[in-house]
Amino acid sequence: MDDKKLKSIAGNPVDDGLLPHLKVRTDLKVPELFFLPGDPARLKLFRELSDEFQLLNENREFSIAVGSYSGRRFGVCSTGIGGGSSEIVMVELKELGVEKVVRVGGCGALREDIECGGMVLNSGVVRLGGSSKMYVRPEYPAVADPFMLVALHESVLRAGKKVCVGIGATVDSYYAGQGRFLPAIEGLGERDLLERMRAAGVVDFDMESETIFTLASLMGMRAANILAVHGNRASNMWLSDYRSAQIDAIKIALEAEL
Repeated sequence: MDDKKLKSIAGNPVDDGLLPHLKVRTDLKVPELFFLPGDPARLKLFRELSDEFQLLNENREFSIAVGSYSGRRFGVCSTGIGGGSSEIVMVELKELGVEKVVRVGGCGALREDIECGGMVLNSGVVRLGGSSKMYVRPEYPAVADPFMLVALHESVLRAGKKVCVGIGATVDSYYAGQGRFLPAIEGLGERDLLERMRAAGVVDFDMESETIFTLASLMGMRAANILAVHGNRASNMWLSDYRSAQIDAIKIALEAEL
């Protein structure tokens, strides 16, 4: 091993001011508000709707950019899928001084009356993920900032879209954890979790919100979400092309008074 490549920074791997995953410098001046889609490809949708847009970097599942909409500056950073990558984004955005975040993504509805293509806003989320458990006891609540929640709700209503506000559940598993078909290991997984969550009044499943909400609270940030309904587990309906639903969610988020 070339000793010239070794540095004593493994405990906090910021290398010469460069964040280890977002790959931008810690002294970069960014907006206080960031939107967090899961899929890095959705930055293209933000670009389509923005007045100005500048991609800062792409690395693995993380793409980060800044832009403006109707004269207001914002940032956008993809989280990838699940709690582990969402944790990385939250910690590194905090290093940049970001104060407010909005997860803009998709979910699976658990109530039959919540239509595919509609919007869900979570007031709180059941913590069934993984990464946030490393930070605080599982009893600690994952809740949205109430003022951001109201602002997003008002924006949805102005847009004339259907919306459900309620408690969601974040699961760090797409197949077994959400009771989906497992051909190779039939009979395993959390087959009854969906029904237990529905019985408790939980309105949707996603894979990132609880990590974002919990870490935001712990780090002194504010967080909320807006989720387009990609599928409905009660009716078994699936939105095969959810591009327009994601555009709706992004535009609603950009127009909210956050």
